[in-house]
Amino acid sequence: MTAVRILCIGIAFLMSACATKEAKRDQIKTLYHSVNKSDTAQLNIVLNDKEFYGQYEINYGGLYKDSGDVNGVLKGDTLKGTYRYQHYGTEAWHRIPIALLKKDDKLIMGIGVMEIYMNMTFFKKTVPIDYQNAKFVFEQTH
Repeated sequence: MTAVRILCIGIAFLMSACATKEAKRDQIKTLYHSVNKSDTAQLNIVLNDKEFYGQYEINYGGLYKDSGDVNGVLKGDTLKGTYRYQHYGTEAWHRIPIALLKKDDKLIMGIGVMEIYMNMTFFKKTVPIDYQNAKFVFEQTH
């Protein structure tokens, strides 16, 4: 009876490992870069068919930078989520919404009207996110 249990546990472990490899194969890690005047931004994300996560850094003309983590969901050609970051030299963490439009191997960062509810910042639902006047248009770096 014990040998059967060990065999079952071994098979379950192998199936779990194969499922993890399959899930990782569906995820694509991509580095994006954008420049707007003297500001630069890098976005290094893992993207699958449902969600994304990774790191995001904005360098403001070499004077200071914001850096932190992004995560969220993929709905059609739009990535919507949260950017949790720190200003360079401070210990406080900030959280703001982020929206990116996938178009022609680029990610266009949307600009939206924000509101605060229960001390959390969100895009205002009644105002559409503007992708036409984006500060950053990210291109893949090769």
